[in-house]
Amino acid sequence: MEPADARTYWMSGAIPNDQFLLYCFADRHISIDDRADDLYRRATRVPDLMVRVMDIPANLDHPRWIRRPVGADQFVLHRSVATWRECLERVAALTADQLEPTCETWRLHLFPALPDTPRGVGVVVVLQICHALGDGRRAAAIARELFRSPRVAHASEIRRDTHFDSGGEVCGGPAIDGRALVVAAAGAATLPLRIGAMLWHGLGAYRTVRARPPTEGTGYAVTELNRAPGTGRMLRVLIRDRADFPAAHTVTVGALTAISVALDAELDAHDHPLGAEVTMGRQRPSRSRNNFRNAGIDLHTEIDDLDARACAIAVDLDRARRADDEPARLAERRATDAVPAPLAHWGARLFDPHRRPDRVTGVTVVSSVHRGAADLDLDGGPVLFTTGFPALSPAQGLTHGIHGIGTTIALSVTTAPSILTDVDRYVARLESAIDAVAAACAQESSGSPGRG
Repeated sequence: MEPADARTYWMSGAIPNDQFLLYCFADRHISIDDRADDLYRRATRVPDLMVRVMDIPANLDHPRWIRRPVGADQFVLHRSVATWRECLERVAALTADQLEPTCETWRLHLFPALPDTPRGVGVVVVLQICHALGDGRRAAAIARELFRSPRVAHASEIRRDTHFDSGGEVCGGPAIDGRALVVAAAGAATLPLRIGAMLWHGLGAYRTVRARPPTEGTGYAVTELNRAPGTGRMLRVLIRDRADFPAAHTVTVGALTAISVALDAELDAHDHPLGAEVTMGRQRPSRSRNNFRNAGIDLHTEIDDLDARACAIAVDLDRARRADDEPARLAERRATDAVPAPLAHWGARLFDPHRRPDRVTGVTVVSSVHRGAADLDLDGGPVLFTTGFPALSPAQGLTHGIHGIGTTIALSVTTAPSILTDVDRYVARLESAIDAVAAACAQESSGSPGRG
């Protein structure tokens, strides 16, 4: 396991971070049991769905990915759900049932045909996946493999007792695996060298940062949204088309501008700056399954003109992307990855999820992922839309997801009853804001020659 993935895995013990990727397909009147059988066969062809985590004794090295067969226990059929609202309520409840990656790194939730999804009658499938297995882009790629039309042999040729090499057990094996002991011994033997590498890279990072410190904001004052959300969860989803967002900007910029309008109204924070903590996929290739960072993006609520506000947000997003590749940040990442596993695990254990920070990177979290072309299907039914629900944390009681497939865009809201007492009012504000931003940008574009 790469260092970034190990840190994500260890941090999940303090802040649950399973991802829930929801896909809705057109109904083709196939029974839920037949759909489960088909998806079982598809899953046996996806390598990333045939792994689990093996811990190393005393955390003397990073955990290992080992193989495990696809199991029937990873498919959950929610037969009693009858409406789209009930579906969202069930998914909200599922967030409390996090995966144990040493047993299973994913679970698939199947729902019956629902008559009232945002795109009419639809069949919903939710892929629950542990974050260590992949960030938003990697998880979307795994889902694409699962929901892509089968390209290989007929079902009769797929063996239910697929052979796996050593390490293919599910759970419940020896308390300490022999392979884990070997890895632990090697980790202990090389620990002095790893400490030396950590000191070397740490010194290099210190010198580089002193020479050119990374550009970093001071964060934003906490709001009523930035507190522990408790146990309950509420999910909402708006489905729009790409044409509903400004053509001159990316969907992310358009959605962030709409979020800025809705947040400003919800918090009545006209005299206080607001920012969003935006997850940004890194451009540099990496062996890590989690290749992203979070950046604070100012929402520029001080700018009344929504087109000008969108332009300012776009500039900040571009600046944050470019800053991620500056030498100081690269040196910091090398130093962080060089920390030996025992120290990295110890640092993760020291994190106090109950401590409320004085300032936050953003008053809300926004995750934006385009999940590719709309060429997925389930039993011949094309994909209608897809969405996701970024997890809440002790300092973040409201998160937003922006997910696209083809030209269909889903904007999701995740919160808790203790944070937003009237989530539907907030969603209505968000929907109106999308229209207002599109209208303002369209008016500016039509009145400014050469723009867009």
